[in-house]
Parts: sequence; structure tokens; C-alpha cells
Amino acid sequence: MHDDLTANLLGALATALSDRSQQGFEPLSPSSAAALLTLRHHGPLATTALAAILNLSQPAATRLLDRLEAEGLVARKAEAAGRSVPLALTAAGRRRAERLQAARLAASRRALEALSTAERGTLHKLLAKALGGLTEDRSQARHLCRFCDHGLCDGPACPVGSAAGEKERRDAAGA
Repeated sequence: MHDDLTANLLGALATALSDRSQQGFEPLSPSSAAALLTLRHHGPLATTALAAILNLSQPAATRLLDRLEAEGLVARKAEAAGRSVPLALTAAGRRRAERLQAARLAASRRALEALSTAERGTLHKLLAKALGGLTEDRSQARHLCRFCDHGLCDGPACPVGSAAGEKERRDAAGA
């Protein structure tokens, strides 16, 4: 019963944080916001790579990127062969991505205000452990972290990336 109640409370917190973050994304959809934030960290990217991170079909990702390009937030970079596959943020896209990141962090910070410094430290450790446990592989890790501020949580500081790397090392050792 206690585990179910804890899971229910965690779900309610996730819903509240998602709702508050999405309010900060408006007028963009969550997928558009995720695309801008992903390109901010991983760009430039081909449409297929971005589609995989966002868990979108190729046609859906193309439509999404066409809208962002029409809004002047992303630009297609010409390849040597004349193809325009890689996408990168424009200056306006970078500014929008920075505002989106700030809105997401503000929504999460509000939930932390009710906790003491010690409680926040404990929560940090528990969240890192839970997120690491949810991580299956590098591809899933990129999807899970599509809204993350990689300036705050990257390399060894990222429990998701660290867990993905550890699982890759275990798989390679067992192969």
C-alpha cells in the first residue's frame, strides 16, 4: 500500500511539473520545445537522428522541423553533396531554447522550495538512482533527457548518461 501511495504521489508530481513546464513552452508544442532543446545540445542533427531522440516518425519529424524552419527557429545546413539534411538552431532558435530551458527549470525549482537543503540533497540522490534504474540504453537515455539542461547535468554528473555508459560497458564485456 505504501509503495502504491508513493508511486501515486510521484505520478502527481510528474504531472504537475509537466503541466507547469508546458505552460512555459507555449505557444510551442512539447515536441517543438524538445526539438529546440535537443538541437541546442546535440545539433546540428539530421532529421532521422532528431526523430529517434524525440520518438517521432520520420514524416512527423519532418513536419515539425518544417514548422520550426518557417518560424525561423531552425535552419537546414547545406551538405557538400548539395543535400540539406543537418538541422541547426538559428540565433532566434538559440534564444528561444534558452527561454524554454529557463522555464522548465523554474517550474522544477518551485517544487523544491518546500524542501530543506538536506531534503533536497536526499531527493537529488534518490532521483539520480531512480533515473539510472530507468535507463536502458544510450538511445533511450537521449530520449529521456530531451528536455534536460546538459550544461547542468552532463558527463559523470548525469545519472542517465552514466547508467547508459555502464550498461554499454557491461554488454561489451559480456559479448
